[in-house]
Amino acid sequence: MAALIDTAQEVARHLLETQLPRRWSHVQAVAAKADRLSGAVPSEDREVLVAAAWLHDVGYSPDLVDTGFHSLDGGRWLRRERFNERIAALVAHHSCAWLEADERGLGEDLAAEFVREETAVTDALCCADMTTGPDGH
Repeated sequence: MAALIDTAQEVARHLLETQLPRRWSHVQAVAAKADRLSGAVPSEDREVLVAAAWLHDVGYSPDLVDTGFHSLDGGRWLRRERFNERIAALVAHHSCAWLEADERGLGEDLAAEFVREETAVTDALCCADMTTGPDGH
């Protein structure tokens, strides 16, 4: 269990800590909150939730920017790197990303490329992200 989470944390650290320290603070706090919320999801989903929380904003990394929409860019990069497909889809769709994707003209791309899950995992990830400020507070 810890291996996937440890890998997600190290990937996020590598992509965000130096280049985007404020975003890194946010991600650390979101992951900690997701860990606290993990009891609200089925036990088999807890690792996926916390790993997705660590990775949810990797698409902000300047090294990964493609479309400029961090959710889609992050999901695409995770897929290219052969990361867990479910986590890539959770990252691509996190925190109601489909709404912003529609505004950016990327809604069809997002929907075609990544399965949108509607589970306790997506709810917990959204809660952790949307109740954590940009500086991790």
